[in-house]
Amino acid sequence: MIRHLPSGLGHPYRVEPFQRFPIDPDVGQAWTLRVCTDESVKQVRVHVTRDEASTLELTKLGYAKAEDPGPHGLTAKEESGKSHLEDAALRSGDYPNQLSWSVSMPTLGEFESVKYSFETDQGESTDVFVCHASSWRHSSERSLSLNGASKSVARIGTPLWFVDSTGMASKVKFSIRLEKNEHVVGFGQRFHSVDQRDELVDAVVYEEYKGQGHRTYLPSPFAIVVGGEFGFHVKTSTPSRYDVGHSSADEIWVEVDLVPEQTEVIVDLFDGDPIEVLNQYLNSVGKPKLPPDWIYTLWASSNEWNTQERIEREIDEAINCGLTPGVVVIEAWSDESTFTVFRDAQFRPTDGATPLKASDISYSESGAWPNPKAMINGMHDKDIRLLLWQIPVLKDQGEPGSQAESLWNYADKHDLVVRQVDGSPYLVPGFWFQNGMLPDFTDPQVRQWWTDQRRYLVEELGVDGFKTDGGEHPWAADLRYRGGATGLEKNNLFPVLYAEAFHELMERCQKDPVTFSRAGFTGSSAFPLFWAGDENSTWQAYRASITAGITASASGFFFWGWDIGGFSGDIPSAELYLRGTAMATFCPIMQFHSEFNHHQLPSNDRSPWNLAKRHNDSKLLSIFKEFSDLRKQLMPYLSTEGAHAIKSGRPLMAGLFFDYSDDHEIWNAPHQYMLGRHLLVSPVIDPGATRCKVYLPEGEWIDFWDATSHKGGRWIEVDAPLNRIPVFIAAAGRTEVEKFLGR
Repeated sequence: MIRHLPSGLGHPYRVEPFQRFPIDPDVGQAWTLRVCTDESVKQVRVHVTRDEASTLELTKLGYAKAEDPGPHGLTAKEESGKSHLEDAALRSGDYPNQLSWSVSMPTLGEFESVKYSFETDQGESTDVFVCHASSWRHSSERSLSLNGASKSVARIGTPLWFVDSTGMASKVKFSIRLEKNEHVVGFGQRFHSVDQRDELVDAVVYEEYKGQGHRTYLPSPFAIVVGGEFGFHVKTSTPSRYDVGHSSADEIWVEVDLVPEQTEVIVDLFDGDPIEVLNQYLNSVGKPKLPPDWIYTLWASSNEWNTQERIEREIDEAINCGLTPGVVVIEAWSDESTFTVFRDAQFRPTDGATPLKASDISYSESGAWPNPKAMINGMHDKDIRLLLWQIPVLKDQGEPGSQAESLWNYADKHDLVVRQVDGSPYLVPGFWFQNGMLPDFTDPQVRQWWTDQRRYLVEELGVDGFKTDGGEHPWAADLRYRGGATGLEKNNLFPVLYAEAFHELMERCQKDPVTFSRAGFTGSSAFPLFWAGDENSTWQAYRASITAGITASASGFFFWGWDIGGFSGDIPSAELYLRGTAMATFCPIMQFHSEFNHHQLPSNDRSPWNLAKRHNDSKLLSIFKEFSDLRKQLMPYLSTEGAHAIKSGRPLMAGLFFDYSDDHEIWNAPHQYMLGRHLLVSPVIDPGATRCKVYLPEGEWIDFWDATSHKGGRWIEVDAPLNRIPVFIAAAGRTEVEKFLGR
């Protein structure tokens, strides 16, 4: 066995032990070839054809393992102190019983191309591959088109195109001038920093399981230059990279991948303050419809709530604690194969095309879900809505005669899935749902087929929405979608179209379209509910999640939340949980959630009643109830301000730079934000704090809790007990806020 794929598996950060690196070397740049073999191979040679044919021997590196080379080109830089062994980019990167071999290749000259193939000492050989040298050049045959009569046009530098020996351009880069006191926000949800100046970021949808750093589920090629009174949107769905004053302090360098034969890249430029810029951007890519008011209630969830009995018991426990949730999300409900029926259900498998109806399905009284319809009706009687978990994957072929097999075979036979270059179905290469097939959501026919399989859940059982998890599965640039588009063009749009499919379903069923996603890209703002994704229960992750919310909002993703106190690992301390609860009370979405922990005891469930038991702390529950009651009072305010966000483009959770862009001191308070137009929120982010400093911008501010008045334009220090979060009302909005609160 010998294996070499020049582009590897298409992973955006990982280098496989059988690929070329870099994939497209620059003229004069060092490059390396690698292959994998089985353990019986003792020697590997590469035959190279250039001016003169030559043969080089490869060096055996040992057992094959993927690598993360860290930052190269303009890719995102690594977190300091983050071990590559711990990096989620390397998961599923081991290749047991395979050897990796490597050889350093001579540098290439301008317009040069090289052919190469590999051969083992056992006579096995590969196909012949070609590598073209590329270089950055000006081009009169290609253009960078700037839309908008913007004063910022003069800041845009002349583009350079990365052209190979065939004349094909694979990338373009250009600069945007930055002035000294300008700050850059946006590029989607970001965990590492609010201000992207001096950072290297990219726009690639990626699932970095916990500790995301510079990588994100929810990127966007859009940014606002605060202080420069403009913003820009690179109109592309291909991967793009941004060196934001990192290599050169007074420039943003933008680098965009191109599809074959592409000769134009379009950049929309928007003039105005941050609110005006964001509003113009959203008008061009899609604003959301107004979501129903129940999204502002308390959301409750846990991966171990996996039976009807458990769900009903937890709801009763919440009610007994005075904490009736408005939304329950059930993740572990389905057969985990089709994601269309409750586990333990009995039914005759269909042909894969025909959707199930409620009358086709029966449930065992002794099963996990004896009567889902009665359970959902009971929730609705208590004014609780239900969301069910979804994954955009055909997990496996299933058992013979199963519904999973019917769906798998139908999708493959009728060309409803994403495919590889050779026409075979693309199988998920990552660790999560590995070897599953992906429905091709770029096609309306596929979207309707996929969601019609779930239609009875909405129309007949009464499900109120879906947690549209996943969406980060397609990697390779050469994937093939229906209609001929490649992975380079469509992979980033996969989660957008996935959420859109479920909005279309809910609209067909004449219900409010509600999805709750973690992945997305440009256009996802139209499908507006998001959460930050998976994080540990640590103070560091808590701070990163606040940053994620502020940056997501600055990129047009307005209705955002996170898992209070974290989702994974050791349970949060009572202090961390309550600080998170306080922040979530003043956040668009307020929800708690927990990972599956194999039902080990004591439970790691993040419900407030379980954590009160775990910590033997009754105050935890009583303080949580205080915040939950306050959240109910805030709902009219949140509803009004959410509607204003959609109309105006000003986020519901707005970084201070939206309203106080001329105040340079706000950048020293990156975790503070405005909730709506009138409430300044300053989460307590340090353990052990009993007092904390808050920056109040210019104007008069009223303490939310004791109504004391404070002059702005300065830092103040305030008490911060566990049942308080520093919140201040802008004096001009005091009457309106107090009207909503009934004061």
